[in-house]
Amino acid sequence: DFATLLQSNNDPTSYCQAWEECAKYYQDNNRYLYEAPTLRPEGESRGYADDATWILTSSFVIFTMQSGFGMLEAGSCSPGFEVNILMKNIIDVVFTALMYYLVGYGISFGEPSTPFMGKGNIPADGGYMEEHSGLHYSKYVFQMSFAATSTTIVSGAVAMRLKFFVYVLYSLIAVIFYAFVAHWTFAKGGFLKDMGAYDFAGGASVHVFGGINGLIATLFLGPRTGRFDGTKPIKDFFPSSPVSQCLGLFCLWWGWIGFNCGSSFGITNDRWVVAIRCAVTTINSTVGGGIVSLIYSLWRTKGKLIIPEHVINGILGSLVAITPACASVNTYEAYPIGGIGALVGLGINTFVCHLRIDDPVGAIGVHAGAGTWGLLAVGLFADSQLPGVEVMDGLFRGGGFKLLGLQVVTIVCTMAWAIMWSTIFFYIVGIILSRDWRDPRKGLRVTREEEEQGADLYFHGVINYDKLYTDSCDDDDDPTDMFGENGDDRIPHRTSKSELYERSIFHRCRFEHLTENVQEQGDANLDIDKEEAERAVDDTDSKVGRAVPGDRYSDFVRFLSSRNSHKGQHPKIEVPDESKNAIDPMPLDNTCDKTERTSDPMYDLADLTEIVRSICEELIDTRYSSQGHTRHSTMRSTGTNSMLPGTRRRSNDGRASFTERASKIYR
Repeated sequence: DFATLLQSNNDPTSYCQAWEECAKYYQDNNRYLYEAPTLRPEGESRGYADDATWILTSSFVIFTMQSGFGMLEAGSCSPGFEVNILMKNIIDVVFTALMYYLVGYGISFGEPSTPFMGKGNIPADGGYMEEHSGLHYSKYVFQMSFAATSTTIVSGAVAMRLKFFVYVLYSLIAVIFYAFVAHWTFAKGGFLKDMGAYDFAGGASVHVFGGINGLIATLFLGPRTGRFDGTKPIKDFFPSSPVSQCLGLFCLWWGWIGFNCGSSFGITNDRWVVAIRCAVTTINSTVGGGIVSLIYSLWRTKGKLIIPEHVINGILGSLVAITPACASVNTYEAYPIGGIGALVGLGINTFVCHLRIDDPVGAIGVHAGAGTWGLLAVGLFADSQLPGVEVMDGLFRGGGFKLLGLQVVTIVCTMAWAIMWSTIFFYIVGIILSRDWRDPRKGLRVTREEEEQGADLYFHGVINYDKLYTDSCDDDDDPTDMFGENGDDRIPHRTSKSELYERSIFHRCRFEHLTENVQEQGDANLDIDKEEAERAVDDTDSKVGRAVPGDRYSDFVRFLSSRNSHKGQHPKIEVPDESKNAIDPMPLDNTCDKTERTSDPMYDLADLTEIVRSICEELIDTRYSSQGHTRHSTMRSTGTNSMLPGTRRRSNDGRASFTERASKIYR
């Protein structure tokens, strides 16, 4: 139209008027005058390419945040769930990219645009014209990274409980509903943006939306088993790897700079000024948040400790808080915004814990809480005089309550939308899978056995030796076949607990006998056997140490009752017939009755070692007593009355002594 006007009308006034209208049109649509072929002088397309390159590079940086989320969440959970957490973060990228290309981008930024959603660009195909397709696709990649970040927030809040298949469905559907909020706050024609609300880098669509989704999902799933009812010690819920948490923070910290700076959508004209200001405010915000989180941790521990989770979540809270405000506030104002954001995030997480809402990574406080504060901070600190931004003055700049009110409306709309769709989603999926409209949790949540043994094993076939599950050998089942006769042959075979116990006993006893013979007879030929026995003891001890954390006394009793009928191929210590009843373990239906226990006692390696020593001594006692010998006369020539190092003197009544000690250990 502009080219036709120039050809038909040479009036300078009409020329200037047409130029102004064209400039306004392209400015409103994030395009430039030199996109029109008849107006683009040679070489001016470089600015267009620079903007696209800046957006694309920022997208690459933002995608490193997926690594940060994965490491942070894996380090915050118990052993046995690390692979499952990382797989969920992989799923986020795969299915978010799929649905955002097919549907999401068109809902967010499609033309024509309505106040509620976009209607074009479904799928997000921008053609292949040189300038237009470059900016279009770079913008698509950038916005898709935002959508993936919003989705992955939920993976931390539901860690160790949500079924993997349900999370796949969530990743597919969540990006569609994210796209609506992104349209309201980012796109031309979105009703919140047209009203004057301001969210520069996704405080509402990414963080508040994702945090509220995580809250609803957590309420549907309930807390982890034993988290608040006292049936498990609190140490079972400590983070498995603070090192992984800290490394995750660094990845997120680096990615957040690209998150905020890239939202300038270019570096031409005065956009490079906006990008640099965003970088400074982002860093200053983390300074304020880091200082506050250090003080908070010292206050909570009465000046004794600096807890890593406090510092990590405090800094993350400051990053979330500055996200919507990073371009519209002065650099020095980022300090209080970040400090308050850290305090809000940590405080809400503490309050949520008191309400017995189980959020392993603190996503609710960090994202929903600090994100809400960041949107309110725009209404307080926004400065319309800053170059490169179009925003009303905040309350502290003399702008009154108008902008603050619009920010409140943005928060309410985002939260209401998230609560509405996520409640419907989790309820419908839950009742479909559980086939019980009164109990959607059953369809959403993993079984108790899967939760206790770890999702890595049950969903991905990855064995974690800290949570190794094995059956006792008191029946005819193969203890290495967890998945039945048709199980996956790729799954490594494992040794059962009872076999490890018995093998450890055999090797230790063999070692002691060899030591005794070498000392008494001086037979040099036995040194080789002694070295082999030492290696066998070390190897078996290492396997036992990896396999037994979490074993109950009942497993130990089952071993005692089945030690003579065990079908293993390794040598055994033979117990004479007349002394088979020398060891009389406590019956399961009496002292060990599960209904009488108020907690689930766990043994550490020291307790197991004591039990193994007791069994070994008892077997040797019965063997030597049946042969008319005493351990004092036949064992070590050094004169000790203990078969194993560090074992206390035993009474002659091995049966009574053993029962007493085992009862004490069990209690």
